[in-house]
Amino acid sequence: MEHFQKLMPFSVVIVPLLVGFTLALFARWKREVCGYLALGGVAYAFIISLVLTGRVFQGELIHYHVSNWLPPWGIELLIDELGTMMLLLLTGCSLLILLFSLKSLSKEIPEEATGWYYTLYLLTLTAMIGMVVTNDLFNLYVMVEVTGLGACGLVVAKGEKLSTEASLRYLMLATLGSGFLLFAIGFLYQVTGNLNISYVAAELVRVREQYPFLMWATMSFITVGLGVKSALFPLHIWLPDAHSSAPAPSSAALSGLVVKVYIVAMLRIYFMVFGFEVFHETYMRYLILLLASLAILGGSLFAFVQLNLKRRLAYSTVAQIGYIFLGFSLGTKWGVVAALLHIIIHAFMKCCLFLAAGAIYYQTGRKKVTHFSGLGYSMPVTMAAFTVASLSMVGIPLFGGFITKYGLAMGSLEAGNPYFIILIVISGLLNAAYYFPIVWQAYFTSGHNVKLELDKVPVVMLIPVFLMALGILYMGIFPGGTLEFLERAVNRLIIM
Repeated sequence: MEHFQKLMPFSVVIVPLLVGFTLALFARWKREVCGYLALGGVAYAFIISLVLTGRVFQGELIHYHVSNWLPPWGIELLIDELGTMMLLLLTGCSLLILLFSLKSLSKEIPEEATGWYYTLYLLTLTAMIGMVVTNDLFNLYVMVEVTGLGACGLVVAKGEKLSTEASLRYLMLATLGSGFLLFAIGFLYQVTGNLNISYVAAELVRVREQYPFLMWATMSFITVGLGVKSALFPLHIWLPDAHSSAPAPSSAALSGLVVKVYIVAMLRIYFMVFGFEVFHETYMRYLILLLASLAILGGSLFAFVQLNLKRRLAYSTVAQIGYIFLGFSLGTKWGVVAALLHIIIHAFMKCCLFLAAGAIYYQTGRKKVTHFSGLGYSMPVTMAAFTVASLSMVGIPLFGGFITKYGLAMGSLEAGNPYFIILIVISGLLNAAYYFPIVWQAYFTSGHNVKLELDKVPVVMLIPVFLMALGILYMGIFPGGTLEFLERAVNRLIIM
């Protein structure tokens, strides 16, 4: 048992990967079981993530050295509060997304591609897990590359012209971003002689005064490289087409999870490698503040004019990513806590919205927001969940989105920049302008001969949507425990 406990950090990475490779064997002659096998692999990872979270919650900092090679020579896995937060988010949301996909994929991708789809999903999930637990910069780069390639596969799974074009555009820009990131890691290795994040950070404290220009160049390359992948405005041009043309489970994973792991990777490099003080004192923080503000306004305005539901949700993601970047670039403890909390709550909101959109398409075939009249009565469960997520996106009290906007407002005051509160309020009004009409149309423009009936979609598609909505409500009403845990994560990241 003790040996298994030591292997837990490694098993949470390797088991989904091995299951994914196994699915490739089943994809040709037993594809109907692939979804259930994928579900089992992710369920295992989720259970292990819960156990690891319990250990970290009790104060343990978990280190695992792959093949017993000690750093700086070997690859080290480091699981702290931020790592366990992301592990639970990735595996928990993926569990619900895969449950939804068991029935939804039949209407969205060719039958012969089903097994390969699950292989790609588990490969992408494995890389994302590896990205949030590795303590090695080059290993981080490898995981970034695999995540990008897997995500492109999830987009192109439909096999349609639009999804193929979107995937190719995504691949080209993601490759460009990877190049910038690799150059940045090369610069860090050149001046420190190490790739282990802890060793690089310790060496940078000693030598960074000798290389001021190289430090600026490295941070710039990291911002561009991971900014492209996380769709930081104006590097977001791949996102709307990729997210809107992918199958609903892919859209939920891309918007709710994939872009977040790149933001967490950037956050860890900024704060754990360069240090909070360096990030706080350089021009980079102010550049990200500017881009985050433009993202919040630009993403909301672009979303407002979209008639296709999934494109509206995709542009909304651009604005929501702006909230996260705004939080940690404020340079205050409250700001970083709010940014991490928004990573969690936005994952719930966007997974709920995209899966609800998939359920609507499954039952009605409707895609345009002008065609949703009466859906509140013909699909009451789906539209109730959609309404909860929409109210949360706007920032209505008692919903999760309100807590993060309140945290960002407190972070703005703490930073001495109260004008960002005005930006948050304006963004909330814009969110209301493009979410409330959908809800209004679903419930109040249905005519007089409307009859209330249950959703005509499989129960396994309704359960994930319903649970995501419950998660949004829970985070809005009982955020205390999560905030306390995130505060511990921030205390480890930064020294105020």
